[in-house]
Amino acid sequence: MKNVTIALDDETHRRARIRAAELGMSLSALVKDYLRQLADAPPPEAGVREMSMPFTVAPAYAAGPPTIKPAPRNAKPRQPGALRGKTGVANDFDEWPEGFLDALYGEDTEAARNWYK
Repeated sequence: MKNVTIALDDETHRRARIRAAELGMSLSALVKDYLRQLADAPPPEAGVREMSMPFTVAPAYAAGPPTIKPAPRNAKPRQPGALRGKTGVANDFDEWPEGFLDALYGEDTEAARNWYK
């Protein structure tokens, strides 16, 4: 096994360590995985550029809960009734579209086939 030495600025190193921790792996394992993907990838077609690093999705257990960004401090607070008269509800909001329930329950009807497209 060979060792590789690279030079990184402090911020890149910090962010890379955080990302590796989110993925549940070490920074060395993250770099090794990236280099292995790069080496195993088929050669690109002539004239086609590749992204510098393939996108890697974090596993579900490392993703964490969804977060809501707080409103800026200078934002005006919402006012009661501000949307009155600007929103509406369709007349048929409480009715299922034709064939939807048939498709949901697996019934083979003409209307249900429109939901299988």
